[in-house]
Amino acid sequence: MTGGRAIRAEILKLLGLPATYFTLLGTLGVSAILANAFSRQGVSPVGYTQAGFIVFGVIAVTSEYSGGQIHRTLTAMPRRITLHLTKMTALLIVTVPAAIVTALAGGPSSDAVGASAYLALTTVLSAAVATVVRWSIPAVAGLLGYYFVAGPLLRDRATFAAYLPDAASHDLRALGGSAVVLGWVLVAVGIAAITFHRRDA
Repeated sequence: MTGGRAIRAEILKLLGLPATYFTLLGTLGVSAILANAFSRQGVSPVGYTQAGFIVFGVIAVTSEYSGGQIHRTLTAMPRRITLHLTKMTALLIVTVPAAIVTALAGGPSSDAVGASAYLALTTVLSAAVATVVRWSIPAVAGLLGYYFVAGPLLRDRATFAAYLPDAASHDLRALGGSAVVLGWVLVAVGIAAITFHRRDA
């Protein structure tokens, strides 16, 4: 299977998941509600709506394991690292439009570029973590625990918190924050690719 066909196949697979629409549409609705609630405070709701993108990133990966579809996918495309990178590319392609719409609905237009980039990258990071974990509940619990509990606690107590994956959510116009998230994504995708390559499906 060629690269273009493989990416299209993965995109169609994602678009065929009911969870894709439930998660992303639900996140968009919550984002709009939170934007209205926080509009007078000048607070971006991205910190809250990222939960939906985290869940989507996890489900995009773990749904194949829960249904056993991963075996058929590997039969069609046995090169695991190529398959993994194809999946991450397809996920990014599907997520970016949803992230842009959510960012525009949920915050100031000046933050839209940074917010959409952050949400899309966070989705891919979550998918990479899910590739290593392979189970939905532990992956979602661990990620939400970090983004909503550990991350905020560290932010107020440690100087290195500026270099953690959730750093950009607090200053969406800072290019440095986006670079930090991108760095974490590249590391996570790399680790996930090696893990996926070395172990049994």
